Amino acid sequence: MNGCRTLSNRDMIGELPDALLLQILSSIPTKDAVATSVLSKRWRFLCKMTPTLRFYYGDRGTKDIVRFSDNVCRCFLSHQTPVLQSLHLKMTFGIDDPTVDVGVLLGIAFGRHVRELEFQVCCLDEPYRFPTSLFNCGTRTLETLKLGPYVFVDVPFPVCLKALRTLRLYKVSFKDAASVVNLLSGCSSLENLEVKMYSHPDVESFTITVPSL
Repeated sequence: MNGCRTLSNRDMIGELPDALLLQILSSIPTKDAVATSVLSKRWRFLCKMTPTLRFYYGDRGTKDIVRFSDNVCRCFLSHQTPVLQSLHLKMTFGIDDPTVDVGVLLGIAFGRHVRELEFQVCCLDEPYRFPTSLFNCGTRTLETLKLGPYVFVDVPFPVCLKALRTLRLYKVSFKDAASVVNLLSGCSSLENLEVKMYSHPDVESFTITVPSL
């Protein structure tokens, strides 16, 4: 033997710097990232510092909505980053599946100063109602908001999303034309707007009046 050490795949990954490992953990579903915490104290620390969290319910994740909600809340509460860079929440509901009010989950995320929120829902019954109260929760830090498809929004007045620079609306259903005006009027720093409507939109007139665009 020449004294050289043969590294396993696990050892080779463990040799990587923390910054690179955090990028890797951010690119996979959070439940898979959390599973790495059993490897060592270092991995437990890294899981709590991951800048991007990805949660899936339905076809790509657990079908137990109570367990799913508990796991998401537990992950949020144990997270230690001062600012959560990105949250991806994707949910798929069948006709007979129970739904969940995501207001509590997203409220905790806003408390963690999330900068980017991507919320996608596939619901076979009816569009999923986005919590009205959250349009005034991301005032200071939310810079990117991506909603849809199959999300229903009833936007109150006033809306205060002063930090929002990018807004993506993909097949979002609005209660009425006033909801469109209320949402856009509250995004005073908006620089990027992407809208894809249904072939038969629920709002006939989509008025865009944003001075910063």
